[in-house]
Amino acid sequence: MKRVKLIVSYNGKNFSGFQIQPEKRTIQEELEKSLSFLLKEKVRIYASGRTDAGVSALAQVCHFETKVEINEKKLLASLNALLPEDVSVREVKLVSEDFDSRFNAKKKTYMYFFYISAFSHPLFDEMAVRVNDYANLEKMKQACHEFVGTHDFRSFVSRKSGKTNFVRTIFDAHIKEVGGGLYAFEITGDGFLYNMVRIIFGTIVQVGYGKLEPSDISKVIASEDRSRAGKTMPAKALLLKSVEYK
Repeated sequence: MKRVKLIVSYNGKNFSGFQIQPEKRTIQEELEKSLSFLLKEKVRIYASGRTDAGVSALAQVCHFETKVEINEKKLLASLNALLPEDVSVREVKLVSEDFDSRFNAKKKTYMYFFYISAFSHPLFDEMAVRVNDYANLEKMKQACHEFVGTHDFRSFVSRKSGKTNFVRTIFDAHIKEVGGGLYAFEITGDGFLYNMVRIIFGTIVQVGYGKLEPSDISKVIASEDRSRAGKTMPAKALLLKSVEYK
């Protein structure tokens, strides 16, 4: 068997998430359907993580196994000719048998897009959320640094999560201007819990609105109480930027 790595981009707007679900459109289903057709065998895709409904990816990493001899360039071209417009494969690469897109991942980086305005912006609204113009951006930037380190992130996970281990390490978190008044909250960690990035940013917005101080973040983390953190922000603004391996 040969193991093949894929780097995949997708617009999550019209998907019910990455993972296959009955009678719902998913990225995994589109990839498996196209690969199975091209390789004339049943293909099972494994990803670095399962992005939720509405979440997009710039560089999701996946792998699969096949008995078929692979020409990387030809398979890349054939896949992109067959896949729908909202999914694109950026790279096809033969890898060693011990490569695992999920368990070998060491760092993941997400971006959450927003703009600050008193009014909605019809172009930004497709992929960003509006933060009211009275928000204090400098305090929001300060709050980002409070998440860096190894913490129990129980306060920042959806109650629907089935996880029992809530400890994660955040290597970096910051806000940067993308351009034209569009900003991105960017966060890198060894892994993320269900809705964790969206809840963290919702908490940062509370700091921007003066409902919390940057110094309060450590107290929210220590409380291990979901009700102390901000709301879960919309999925449309979340992007999986990259996955890093050894």
